[in-house]
Amino acid sequence: MSKTMLTDAQLELNRVLALQPPDKPLRLFFRDDDVDEDEASLRRLLQFFAEAAVPLNLAIIPALLTAEAAGLLLASQAAHPGLFSLNQHGWQHRNHELMGRKCEFGVSRSYAEQLDDIARGQERMQEAFGDGWFPAFVPPWNRCTTDTHRVLCARKFRVFSALRSAKSEPVSGLRDISISLDLFRWQGGATLRSAAELYAEFSTQLRQAQAEDVPVGIMLHHKVMQDDAYKFLTSLLHVLAAHRFIRIHTFEQLSELPEPPKPR
Repeated sequence: MSKTMLTDAQLELNRVLALQPPDKPLRLFFRDDDVDEDEASLRRLLQFFAEAAVPLNLAIIPALLTAEAAGLLLASQAAHPGLFSLNQHGWQHRNHELMGRKCEFGVSRSYAEQLDDIARGQERMQEAFGDGWFPAFVPPWNRCTTDTHRVLCARKFRVFSALRSAKSEPVSGLRDISISLDLFRWQGGATLRSAAELYAEFSTQLRQAQAEDVPVGIMLHHKVMQDDAYKFLTSLLHVLAAHRFIRIHTFEQLSELPEPPKPR
């Protein structure tokens, strides 16, 4: 990743942002997955977003959540009100599929099995955080079935957040606020994508967001983030800070906004 490439990519992002009407907010959100333990990588991410005063949605694995991690998250919320949203990331983050792609709530699981696991996850979230968590559901590996959606509606979840793509199916009864940009490639292990590539894709997604009036979601994984990932986030937030119409949200804040009109 060369400095020239990064500078060119930042300039292109600025050109895209310059086309946004100043009276029309452009909405973004960050989601960090696989929160379970009190570890240095999680503390670093929380400190980064606290110092930047940028909201962050944290997807928590209920069955693996330790008391120490719960205490850290509650303390972070208390120190920075409205900044950290705590959300449910499946139940155990366990693959149940014998064939095909990994999935905790996939075709091998019945409605009753999914209901039991998701309800147990809710109970653990309530036990750990009381009313301090928001009922947004993030399926492990960003995939699930229509039975999962039915369970989430029955259990009164308000938001569903997976990976948005051209193949995404509508989520009936839930506000779909899915991520669109992952900092990493995962085949063969986590590899941070180049800054030039990330800026180019982010610019493309912003153009789509401007046209469709949907938020752009950026997925993070604190467990694998190193200095280069934080360098990219720092440069991205620096560019975004120059534009007053940028709004960065929690899931709860986005769920309270009017939904964009459905495509005809």
